[in-house]
Amino acid sequence: LLLLAAVPATSLAQTYRGARQIRGVWLRPPLDLTGPGSLDDNLKNFAAAGVTDLFLETLYDGVSTGKAGVFRQRFSYDYLQACITSSARYGIRVHAWVESGFWQLGTGGLGAYNFTVNAPGQSEGNPEWRVISSATGQSGGDNPGWYFANLAHPGVQAKLRAYCTELAGYQGLWGIQTDYHRYPLDDSTTDANPAPWSFDTFSRNAFMAIYGAANDPLLKAVSTSGTQYNNFIAWRKAQLTECARQMKLGIDSVAPRIEFSSAMFAVPATSKCQDWGTWATNGYIDWLMPMAYGSSTSSITNDMNIVKAAAAGRRVVAGLYTDTTSGHPALSSQLTTCANAAVNDWAFFSGPTFTVVANQDTLRNFMLAGAQQKQRGDLNNDGYLDSADWAAYRAVYSGTPVAVNAGNTRLNYNGDSVINETDWTLFK
Repeated sequence: LLLLAAVPATSLAQTYRGARQIRGVWLRPPLDLTGPGSLDDNLKNFAAAGVTDLFLETLYDGVSTGKAGVFRQRFSYDYLQACITSSARYGIRVHAWVESGFWQLGTGGLGAYNFTVNAPGQSEGNPEWRVISSATGQSGGDNPGWYFANLAHPGVQAKLRAYCTELAGYQGLWGIQTDYHRYPLDDSTTDANPAPWSFDTFSRNAFMAIYGAANDPLLKAVSTSGTQYNNFIAWRKAQLTECARQMKLGIDSVAPRIEFSSAMFAVPATSKCQDWGTWATNGYIDWLMPMAYGSSTSSITNDMNIVKAAAAGRRVVAGLYTDTTSGHPALSSQLTTCANAAVNDWAFFSGPTFTVVANQDTLRNFMLAGAQQKQRGDLNNDGYLDSADWAAYRAVYSGTPVAVNAGNTRLNYNGDSVINETDWTLFK
């Protein structure tokens, strides 16, 4: 009986999770938790703007802002857990932002251990986990001094799955996001291979195990005219999809309620091998967050339309670049553009946007101005969910079902023709 009772309760909870609006912001952890420029300072700014979700950079340059575990620890304490606790005081939910493919910055960077066998006191690294370029035979990334992991490698996939399992165990964590879930940009535009990563030993051997020893990608897939070029592209896309699946399995083994999102490109470059449409179709991703960082509102519209068309029912949250208006539309224009494209969930890059009071006011005023932008449960539209909203709901529904009309439709959470105990439960 307890099991049967739990099923509708879980269903209701998931319905709520899918219905509430997302007003997110990405943030690299400030060095201090309190004081000028600290995490708490940022949280105050976010709360003033009406931000509901914080995507805290949790794995970057190959080290973790969480506890020492699968990856080495960035701080001397568990910053992620401290952030979850601090954010809750402002009604802000935390997502662990994981840069899945970017594991080292600089030749002597903190993340170098990820590609070193038996580093002192550690055994978690392996040089075979790096991406290798067909143009140079060396590892690398988007820029000099960047080093990416090969997300096709089973060792890399296993480590990321273990890390997602570790993160899913954090009490109060709302979501996990995979970013840099791709190969690097083309490192040599003078050759005929726009997808030069990764031509490492593992990938080549794994491909030849399927297509035969005569079809070494280093011989048959280094140009668009190569006989195995398209097959090797497809193989790499499938491996990055498998990496997303492994990460999702790690999350679901601990806390299936956690939202797994992906920061991705509506139209990824060929080199990236990022097949987010398959991730969505197969249910490996819950939220698609296209980084619509173009210089015009029309490019934002195009990105939204492309992703919505291939989202396979997954939630689409617009990623907007708002740190500067130089080369980018104003915040208010970006918000209006998304609303016109029927996308009313957003995340902003990045936290410093809301050190500007005018930006706080722009976001909050926009959210309170339109019915689609308001927080669903904020019935008196003051920007807070509190006892006043509870009383407003009870003034309409107090135990006797009420027919839906134009004035009370906001209370009809499950979208049927009546406001009843189901809707009240969702509201609570």
